[in-house]
Order: sequence, then C-alpha cells, then structure tokens
Amino acid sequence: MAVRASSEGAAAAADPEGAPPLEVSDSFEEFARAPSLEAVDRLARAVLADATWPTVRAWNRSGRSAVGCFPVYTPQELIHAMGMLPVALHGGGETIEISHADAALGSFLCSISKSTLEMGLTGRLAPFRAFVFPYICDVSRNLEGIFPRAVPGAATHMLHLPQNFRSAATVPFLVAEYRRLLRVLESAGGSPYRPDRLADSIELFNRQRAEIARWTEIKRRDPSRISLTESYLVRRLGGLLPREVHLELLRRMRAAVEDRVPRPKDSVRVLLVGSFCEQPTLDLLDLLEQVGCYVVDDELLQLYRWHPAVDPTGDPLENLARAYVESPLDIGVRATPTTKGEAILGRVAAAGAQAVLFLTAKFCEPALEDIVLYRAALDREKIPSLHLEFEERSSALDQSRLQLETFVESILFA
Repeated sequence: MAVRASSEGAAAAADPEGAPPLEVSDSFEEFARAPSLEAVDRLARAVLADATWPTVRAWNRSGRSAVGCFPVYTPQELIHAMGMLPVALHGGGETIEISHADAALGSFLCSISKSTLEMGLTGRLAPFRAFVFPYICDVSRNLEGIFPRAVPGAATHMLHLPQNFRSAATVPFLVAEYRRLLRVLESAGGSPYRPDRLADSIELFNRQRAEIARWTEIKRRDPSRISLTESYLVRRLGGLLPREVHLELLRRMRAAVEDRVPRPKDSVRVLLVGSFCEQPTLDLLDLLEQVGCYVVDDELLQLYRWHPAVDPTGDPLENLARAYVESPLDIGVRATPTTKGEAILGRVAAAGAQAVLFLTAKFCEPALEDIVLYRAALDREKIPSLHLEFEERSSALDQSRLQLETFVESILFA
C-alpha cells in the first residue's frame, strides 16, 4: 500500500497552509513491505514533506498516544514501555514558513527552535499528547516553558540531564529524573510503569542501535555502496515509525545495500560533526557527495548514538541512567571540555577519515563552542577541516559548493 494523498478527513488533518495530507496505513505495511531502498527513499521524502505527521496520525487511529521528543537525547525506551510512540522532533525542516514564532523568540536563535514552536502555534502538533524537552541548551529550556501555552492540553516536561559524570550522585539523580518523566507520561495516557516492559523495550532499542551500527560500518568500509542521503533517510524514519517496524526495515534494506555492486570514486573520506540537533537540508547532504566527500561517520540523528547496548538485566531504570552517564559520546551538549580534542582525534582514526567537516546550525552555541577545542587538536595533527553553517530553509548552496569544492581539491591534489 503506497503513501497517498487523502481527501477523506482532509479538513481535519490538512496542513494549515492548505497542503493535502498523506495517509499511512495503520499497520505501516508500506514501510514494512517496501520493495527497495529507492522505494524507502520516496516514502521517507513524502513523509518528511508532510507537516501533518502522517505516521503519528496512523498510530493515533488505533487509540494510542504519541510523544514528541526534542533532540538530542530523550530516553525513548521509557515512552515505548508505556505503550506510547516516541517521535523525534527535528523541527519543520524545509516545509514550515515562520510567521508566528518570531514574536515569541529572539532573532539570534537556531531555526529548529523557531520551526518547532511555529508548528505548535499553528496547530500542527495536535496529534501529540505530550512533549519532552531535554535540557541540552537554553533554547530547549525556554521552549519547554512556552509549550504549555502553544499546545494547550498536551503535557510538557523538561528532562534535566547531569553534567558531572564523576559524582556518585549522578546515576541516582538521573533515575529520579526518569521517574518524574514516568509520572508525566502516565498522566498523558501512558500505561502504568512496569520494569519488565521497560526491560523488553531496552532489548528492542538495543537491537535497533546495533542495526544502525551495522549501517555505519558499511558506510565506513565501502562508502560508495550507499549514498549519505539514502543512509540518512532510512535512519530518519526511525524517529517517526514504531521501532518494531523500523527495525525490520533496517534489516531488509541493509541486505539490499550489501547486494549492491560498489562503484568507488576519487573522493575524500570525511567525518561530519556538529549536526546533532538541527538537521541539514537534503539538498545540502546531496551536495557533500556531489563535490567529492565520502561521509564515513557523522553526528546526524544522535538519537541512536548516545550509548552502546543497555544492560536489560537488573533494575532497568538504573541501567538506562548508567548507560547515559557512562556513554563515551563527546559532543557539544555534554560538558566534558577537557576531552574534546582527544575525542575528535579518536573519531577521525576510528572512521579512517582524511578530514573533518563542521556542519553546524546557525546560532547553535554548543556546536560553535566545541569547534575551538576540536580545531586546536586537528591543527596540531595537521588534519584538514572546514566549517559551514546552515539553516533549515536555506536554499542558496552556491557559496557552500564553492567552499566544499576548494576544500576537497586542496586535499586530493595536495
């Protein structure tokens, strides 16, 4: 069954700007049975272009609730264990015109904050019963304070995250934060918390993380086998679909990718850093490989990369908290400044990268602060790097193309 535009019920679900909504089957069979990676690519683009959240509406038709999760980190296993659908809120992308949010937010803020609030103010987030905002920056904190008025009737929760990872109180603090979140989710329609259900959800998400890691390994081993945009779109669906559906999709499409005949090109192996929250446009991702960059590792969609497998035995809440605290991840929203240089060099070595591309959202302070520390280490080791900024609705790529082409040529012909 293909995703299609629907006239039935369109008045209720249509985008406020007038675009007809897409309809997804309640069973999500069009994703589960997609015959090829090309078909998945088309499905993903159609879903992302629809501001009415077609996969969430399909989930809701069975009487179930969805929870919007602002990037970068939300313990989505908790939401899944309570019978709710965790959905990644990555802003409005290229589909949302800002006309209301500017009145509530300042000018010098990231696009994702404005487009997310715009969706709330214009009724586009009506399919959600609750929202979780991890405290990753001041912008996310402020959104959590505005959302109860922007989306009245939906629960809103600020998840406070520890920054001191050495204190004995850190894990108990995070467990207490998880329990606060559980109470909010229960009040928003979630099933009562049961440790056995959380253990099952942890095992499911462990399998999803492991499958994403296999995709990453394919890209590192043979980057010509799958394009960056193809890999990104398959992963992006993971924040929009039931995880059981996405896991099966990942497995089937990975088999299709491994059957492809590689076609290597004379390109530079690049580590992509800085896009952990707001996501680049698809045109910009396409451009990276058009100019000769093989992106062999990236910070896109950190949803799957916060930690390795979580221990499913014992106290699942404590295990989930410990996995976060002990994560080896070192990016802008974790306050570990003394290890930033070593972290970037280790990631370059692990990916076999020749260069680093800092692709950061405009006005993203956590990413911009890290670049100073990263570049000091890269310059010391004479590893080339380039910094580009982007915005969600940015369509002028000529300057970026020129900078990227110059960067690639300086490495290939050095």
